[in-house]
Amino acid sequence: MSIDTGLAVVIIAVLIFYLRLITLQRERAKRLAQAPLSANQQTKKQKSSAHLQQRYSILSTRRSDLAIAALGIVAILAGILLYMSVLPLSPIQPYWWLPTAAGIVAFSWAFKL
Repeated sequence: MSIDTGLAVVIIAVLIFYLRLITLQRERAKRLAQAPLSANQQTKKQKSSAHLQQRYSILSTRRSDLAIAALGIVAILAGILLYMSVLPLSPIQPYWWLPTAAGIVAFSWAFKL
């Protein structure tokens, strides 16, 4: 299997996606590790409100982030369909990697702290 420019760009986009997830998970672990230390200094009422506000998911709840992620999924699917020659768009078919890589990076917007 030969690695052309398009495949290399998609591989880099996937690496960016995974590096983003790794940094978000590390930051979340740091925040969760620091939470018990600061919880000892809070009053009982503040503890209960802080516990309610603590989120355990890294998925964003903002609609704009989710819309960008949905457009990313559509772009990934469009890139796959271009690569498999399902979409009859012959002038842009060699550039299947552009929507695929852009979609992967856009999908990473769905993950926030």
